[in-house]
Order: sequence, then C-alpha cells, then structure tokens
Amino acid sequence: MVLKKDTTTPSAMSSPTTISASNEYSPLRALIIGRAAHSLFPSEPPHMIRATMPTLHHPEFRPHHPFPADIVAKADQELDNFARVMTERFGIKVYRPKEVDWAKANEGRGGYTGAMPRDGLMVVGRTVVEACFGWGCRRGEIELAYSGVLEDIMEGAQKAGESLRVCRAPKIVGGNTLYDGLLDDDKPEDGGAKQNGTIPRGSQNGNQTTHWAINNTRPAFDCADFMRFGTVLIGQLSHVTNPKGVDYLRAVLPASYTVELLNTTDDHAMHIDATILPLRHGMLIYCPSRVTEEELRRHEVFRDWDLRPLPWNPEEEEEEEEKDEGPPRYMCSKWLVLNAMSVDEKTIVVEERQERFARWLEEEFGMEVVRLPFRHVNSLGGSFHCATVDLVRKEL
Repeated sequence: MVLKKDTTTPSAMSSPTTISASNEYSPLRALIIGRAAHSLFPSEPPHMIRATMPTLHHPEFRPHHPFPADIVAKADQELDNFARVMTERFGIKVYRPKEVDWAKANEGRGGYTGAMPRDGLMVVGRTVVEACFGWGCRRGEIELAYSGVLEDIMEGAQKAGESLRVCRAPKIVGGNTLYDGLLDDDKPEDGGAKQNGTIPRGSQNGNQTTHWAINNTRPAFDCADFMRFGTVLIGQLSHVTNPKGVDYLRAVLPASYTVELLNTTDDHAMHIDATILPLRHGMLIYCPSRVTEEELRRHEVFRDWDLRPLPWNPEEEEEEEEKDEGPPRYMCSKWLVLNAMSVDEKTIVVEERQERFARWLEEEFGMEVVRLPFRHVNSLGGSFHCATVDLVRKEL
C-alpha cells in the first residue's frame, strides 16, 4: 500500500487527551515515526561490531561511512508513506523528528540515524524515558532529532491538563568507560571481549554467563530491549543493555511498574523486539532459537498466555520476499520479521513482501494485516516496531 499525498502534520490534528501507553497492542492513537535522511553506519569498536552485526557487512561499519544514498532516499519514502497510512487510514496522530546531518553529530565524530526512535525513547504509563545509550555514536541522538517532538508532546499534555513526566538521560561526562578493558588486541576469533566484559546473567536472567561487548561501569540500555505488558516490563541484558542500565530504568519508572529480565539464548542479543511479538493480550509469537516457552512461562505475566513459536526458521528457508534481490540487511537477521507493529489487537503492520508471515497471521490469528513497503528501512537496522514510538494507546 502506497499513499502519495502528504498533507498531515501534528499541528493539523487534534491533540490526544492523554499521553499513555502500557502495552504493545492496545488501540494506537499517537506515535513517533523516524526519518532516514543522512544515516551513517554506526561507528563503534570492532569487538562491538563483531558481537552484533552480520559478518558479511563488518567492513561497512567505519567512521563517517554513509549508507548508500539510494537506500536512504527510498527508506525515507517508505517512512513518509507509513506516516500517511497511519494518519489517513487510521486517524493516528504522527510526530516526525528533525532532519539531522549525522556526519556533524557528536562534535563531528558522527552519529547513526533518526530512523529508529524505539531504541532511544519509550512511554511507560505517562512517563517518557530516554535511553542511556551505550554506543558513543548515539550520544545526542534524541536531543538532536527528537527534542522538538518531546517539547510538542509536553506542551500538548500541559494544554490538555494531563500530567506527563519526561526522564532525559543523564549527560555523560568524560570518556565512555563502557569499553574499558575491552579495547585491546583480542583476536576476532576470541570474540573481542576480555574477562572483565563478562556480566553474569544472574537469577533473574538465567544461570548462564555471557561475554557482552560492554561492561557495567555505568548505566547503559536501549529502550528496544524492553516491552510493556501492563505494569510489567519484560527485558533482557544484551550487548547494549547492562545491569546498571536495568537498575536505572527501575529507578525512574513509576512505582507501580516492575522490570523482569528474560533469559534469551541469543549470543548476538541487541533489542528484544525481534525475539518476542505480542499480538494481543494473551497471545504472543516468539523466536524459538532465542527463547524457550519454559523461560517465557517463568514470568507470571505469561503464565496463561497462548505462546506460539514461529513455525519456520526464516534464516534457513528461502522466503518469498527473497526471490528478487533487495537491499542488504546490513544490521539485522531475517528474524526481523517479528519486528511488526500493532495498530490494535486485530490489526498489524508488516513488510509487504513478508507474504508467508502475513498469511499466517491472517489464517492462524484472524489478524487484519496491513502490508507496507519497508525493505529499505529494514536495511538501516529495523522494521516497523523499531521505526516508531507509541505515545498513546487507548486502554482496553
């Protein structure tokens, strides 16, 4: 589906009566959709790239290296179309970030993108939380691209007489200590991490020990490592989220919310929203190669849910969308199929060429599937869930 007319702006639409979201599937009323312009490949130390990115594309992740211009231009077209569909078909209020020259970000050291706001922001109840990014190239990302959006949201809430709390990430003074002890001459085959980069997963996150690409010297987390299930947030430790980051998140959330950690089996863990996909209350799809049903049911919030593994492995089977050549998946695997976004409990947005997945959602779960082009956004590192922040979801 492609709509060609772009006439809707946030100021042209009525403000929502509240800023509130406590799950991933209630009826959507307002959201942020990112922009792709001027996106650069993330520039982080080699051990981080080895830990998180597909091996084939490791040479692309170097300082000030832009994504191919045609991919970025088409990604912006896909994001613009997505925004039009949300406003014109569903009446959803859409905020867009500023266009940023990411080559000039971080005092000229370079940034990444404005296309993936889910990584940096999330709404929990009536609290907006900014991520404590572990990646140095993402410092200032929210301030540069999204500060205007946050100001609009706060102004709208104030005019509506609604309470809203915005928790901006603390400023980092000095160097980035998260890589201390990891920036050495370890060989690639050793994983690029020394022993002091090892963080025990602990009783809340299983009994395994993982060599993460960051240490625990300061709080670090990406918001995309967490999902909301009422007053319970389910998250994970990963190569960008450490225990101090989880502690920070627990400290800034409203008192009624708790954070529980899922024990995943993904050695390349970075963001949980391609591992689990809640369709509606009581129904969740998961990636069986990254998490088990037993582990999910260890959490009280899932005890009586219908938990379904995706019944095929997109990494091993030739998908229909792969029959013609598309842009490279520079930053993610084919499990990105689970990075869909729910409009409500019966409606979900998926990439238009993921036809097998779309038919399964329709036939197995009775979902209305909105098929939209998004492969060029996928190439930049995420799909519909990554490219959005849901600001208002109507309580069921």
